[in-house]
Amino acid sequence: MNRDHIDELAEQQAERRRNLYQGLRTDKTHVEVNKHPFEIVFEYHDGFDLDKFVERFSPILNKYDYIVGDWGFEQLRLKGFFRDETKEVQRSQTIGAVQDYLYEYCNFGCAYFILKNERVIKPKRTSHPRKDDRHGKRGNGSTTNQSRGRSNRSSSKSKQRHKSKSFTTKQKAAPFSEKRQTPAKVNAGSGRQAQTTKQTSGKRHFTIRQK
Repeated sequence: MNRDHIDELAEQQAERRRNLYQGLRTDKTHVEVNKHPFEIVFEYHDGFDLDKFVERFSPILNKYDYIVGDWGFEQLRLKGFFRDETKEVQRSQTIGAVQDYLYEYCNFGCAYFILKNERVIKPKRTSHPRKDDRHGKRGNGSTTNQSRGRSNRSSSKSKQRHKSKSFTTKQKAAPFSEKRQTPAKVNAGSGRQAQTTKQTSGKRHFTIRQK
């Protein structure tokens, strides 16, 4: 498979995704994908491209509080992050660790952006039978089987004693077994305003201001 054929397949896939998801820019810092709202809270080197974002978008990203997009070799990569206050998630999955992510996984000086998800959709949890109920049922069955087993063994021993008196026959019991420079931290809060910064002294840094 040559390069031209790969590019053709990629373009066909992008076209299908454009038909599946519709992007709309409502103002300078707000966009929508299939009417799902996002706010551009930070943009570095004009990193946000609505058409490319729509091409790469997946509904699974709707469960995250923030979406970070970075560019490498003319390809856009998207990754979701939770709020810092989110429980039961690793720190590397929170927005406070975004600078570590950019430093470790992204090309130095690359263009990137951060979107705030304005309507987080948490995935539904599937219900399972209670463990106590399953164990209780198994326990009752086990108790019944044990009672039957003891009754059968008692009856068997009684018969064996009777036979031993009449025929003096001996029986054996049956066997039984069972880095680089640490980047600045993002202070994420609600209602942020996007601010574009320029690269200074080879460091990447951004701030999110409180409105």
